[in-house]
Amino acid sequence: MSLVLFFPGLTPTRYDAIGDFVTTHRHAERRFAEADEVLGYPLIEAYKNASIYDWEVYQSGYMALTLALADWAEEHYGERPELCGGQSYGAVMAAVRAGALSYADALRLMARSVQVEQDYFSSQREPIGCHFFYKLSYDTVQKLIEEFRAQGLWMELSVAFDTSVHAVSAHQDTLTRFEQRVREEGGMPFYTVDRAEHCSALARLRDRLADEVYGTVTWRDTTIPMISDVDGRCLTSGEEIKQDLLDGWTTPVHWRTVMDGIGRAGGDRVWIPGPRNMFARISNRAYPTRVISPKTALAA
Repeated sequence: MSLVLFFPGLTPTRYDAIGDFVTTHRHAERRFAEADEVLGYPLIEAYKNASIYDWEVYQSGYMALTLALADWAEEHYGERPELCGGQSYGAVMAAVRAGALSYADALRLMARSVQVEQDYFSSQREPIGCHFFYKLSYDTVQKLIEEFRAQGLWMELSVAFDTSVHAVSAHQDTLTRFEQRVREEGGMPFYTVDRAEHCSALARLRDRLADEVYGTVTWRDTTIPMISDVDGRCLTSGEEIKQDLLDGWTTPVHWRTVMDGIGRAGGDRVWIPGPRNMFARISNRAYPTRVISPKTALAA
């Protein structure tokens, strides 16, 4: 049986929740310093005033933070994972830990992708986005999606995370109405991002990223297998991981896919680096789970 290092998807995290760790721990200092070199600006300073809509800064900071926490955990606990994986954006960090991408290339991939994404989403005739919410069952969510589709409106399920945490992609004006229906059904809206996520409507964006970005970095075979969040397979070649990350743009995230993939790969324990997040609660139902957070590292 194997230890799995699992990187969660991007979650809204204020600088004051991570500042002490990223400015005092040598692993964080190293990861942020290398990011400064690749990006050409001081990432920590930029992150202090960033929001989830500052895509490059926020995603770079999240990558540096989670990889630094993973570095610290392996050193502190004296263990190395036999498997790794990631959900949504976390799959990019998993590709780094698996050895398929260098950290510098992952930062370049992210920065170049952001340029294409911003161009793509700004060119849409109507603004589109993705709304995250919780406390509704999967069946209720499907009922609401069909309700909006019956009105001739585009809407797709993007995330089925746990039995009550979901996200849908649609036009922004549709999402405003959808948020109200979520409340009426007893659900709790969480937040809306200014882009669609994990849905078939992003096929053209996926193709652009494949043509313009993913071929500009070097992909290598892995040093440890990476569990796909698209279909749960164990991936070992750079080409497989490249295609898997691209497929993640057009494939809804289902938490069960990852949980089943961990089991099939022989995983029996899970480490999750990053700010505290809901995936740790889900994972802990199936496997003993250790959260590797800034608070954990500082307390040690």
